[in-house]
Amino acid sequence: MNYMATLISIGHGLCYALVSIFFIFLAKKLDDWRTKDFNDDRHIDDGNVAVGLRRAGLYLGIAIGMIGALSGDSAGFKTDITYLLVDGVLVTVCLFLARFINDSIMMGNMNNDKECIKVFTLEDGRTVTGNAALGMVEAGMYIATGFILNGSMSGSGGSFVQSLGSALLFFVLGQVVLLGCGLLYELITPFNVRDEIKQNNPAAGIGLAGILIALGIILKASLSGPFTGWINDIIGFLIYTVCGMILLIGFTVLVDRFLLPTTNIATEVKEDKNVAALVLVEATIIAVALIIAHAI
Repeated sequence: MNYMATLISIGHGLCYALVSIFFIFLAKKLDDWRTKDFNDDRHIDDGNVAVGLRRAGLYLGIAIGMIGALSGDSAGFKTDITYLLVDGVLVTVCLFLARFINDSIMMGNMNNDKECIKVFTLEDGRTVTGNAALGMVEAGMYIATGFILNGSMSGSGGSFVQSLGSALLFFVLGQVVLLGCGLLYELITPFNVRDEIKQNNPAAGIGLAGILIALGIILKASLSGPFTGWINDIIGFLIYTVCGMILLIGFTVLVDRFLLPTTNIATEVKEDKNVAALVLVEATIIAVALIIAHAI
């Protein structure tokens, strides 16, 4: 066994990890600057779940996207570091754009920043700061986008420039799909999802976030693999999108029927605000998405 080669490989891996972690730190500083009107760290220290969720989603999205950039064959240490730095900038920019899209379109009747520091009065008279339901949706959007960027960066074949172009193209297409998924989810749900989220119903936030993450996992699978040409890759992405949404909707119905035999998702969300039930349902749907992603 060549111990020196092993040590060099470990050293290179540590450098790659440190670069990736740097972008998580950079994302924190950028978000601190973006929300300079209020102190996120203080809100987290005070137990603001909404701010904690959105920050956690951002950091996970960065990490998931960077994992895609770390995959593939090595082009040499210096070249790998250069590519990783460029990919890290792209992942960070795309995730902040996803936040803007989530704020202005998916949750278009709400201001995420204001909602996450707003004071709500609970049914028992207690007050709580921050719309945790909205924080959960924003976290779900970040994580789903991270999976899409991961898939678009992890394939082999094509040049580095083609890889960047692919990441940008499928980021845009992925955001369109996620917005479409959010709209479809609201259309097929027998209650107003946005209204429930605006009222800080955490079960509603978990429901939408879970669907977004599950779809992001399936879309990642459609993008992973060798670059086969723009047309082929786009067609494959669209086929996976349609099949993924159909399968997710179908399994959501089955999960509703078999895991909640004495009730249904709509009742648990709107009337009971049952976080436990929605955690179970969405964890199962994400588990199904993981299986689908590796099966088709």
